[in-house]
Amino acid sequence: MWRMGGDPETNEPGTGDAGIPPVDATVTGEVGYVVTRDGTLLSSDPGASEQAIAAGIILPVMSETDGMFEVFDTCNRTGWIGADDAEVGLIPQERGREMDRSVFVIDAGHGFPDLGAVGPSGLTEAEVNVDVSDRIIALLGSPHDIDWATGAVTDGSAIPAAAAAIPTRAPEGPNGGDYELGLTFRATLANAVHATALVSIHHNTEPTRDLDHPGSSAFVTVGNPESPRLGGLIVDELRTALSRFEADWVGSRGDGLTARVGGDGTDYYSILARSEVPAAIVEGAYISNPSEEALIMTDDFRQEYAEAVYRALVRYVTTDDDPMPAPEPELFEVEPPPRSMDDCVVPAP
Repeated sequence: MWRMGGDPETNEPGTGDAGIPPVDATVTGEVGYVVTRDGTLLSSDPGASEQAIAAGIILPVMSETDGMFEVFDTCNRTGWIGADDAEVGLIPQERGREMDRSVFVIDAGHGFPDLGAVGPSGLTEAEVNVDVSDRIIALLGSPHDIDWATGAVTDGSAIPAAAAAIPTRAPEGPNGGDYELGLTFRATLANAVHATALVSIHHNTEPTRDLDHPGSSAFVTVGNPESPRLGGLIVDELRTALSRFEADWVGSRGDGLTARVGGDGTDYYSILARSEVPAAIVEGAYISNPSEEALIMTDDFRQEYAEAVYRALVRYVTTDDDPMPAPEPELFEVEPPPRSMDDCVVPAP
């Protein structure tokens, strides 16, 4: 099974470092994605003119033919790259209810020019999301022990590394990982690797009331019964973990689990609507709240967020825990202009 952080020169298996994973050449599995490297060329069709793209971009593989991979690029378009033109990411052919047979896609929400929410001091959600996501990837990429009484996550062997933990964007990518990804791209990557779960990391804004506890929440899908369980476990772990911090907590009504639908009754959020695997959009804290923004700036808070999601994913795979009832669909007819992808550009070298 594939592990995070191998050595690209020797193909030695890695030790759990965060970031974009090279792959052990001895792994048996199927091609799920590629990671671009210096010199990777992308074309709209085999034989068409090519453009050089930056190293460190993760692209889902849709098909392979004549030494070419059909990929889905960061701007929601189909493209082609040479099969020898990028690092190949393998995913296990057999999956099961064990961590070492599970595949996770961790999505850092937003990305320049979409900064997401911006805190009172100017902290951007896009910047924080990629850091928290990277910490989750690191946790999933190596074995650990968990003290379920205290929540402490330590080095150990009780919980094996995941079979694969794949970021949608990572600090090792172009511009420190701060670049644009289409919403369809994010879901397509999870679908292409047949992810056990897709978790999109976010921070919130526009609270509706004061709380005496963290207002962590998750948006889940209406069409996949495993999505509410996934979201409920993450909210459960986040609210418990973040309660150890002092803050003027804010949030919204309810238990933190929401399923929003449009007028046609389908999922409102594109990443959830397009995901064919269990998925959740997670809102860790309110970056718009000065008290919480100050916490979000700290390594301690970001690591606690990451460890809470990690514990939730372990519970999701290895137990039947289901801490919250599935939410009733909530009609959400806010129609802000969608971000046009017409001017989107795959990052260049």
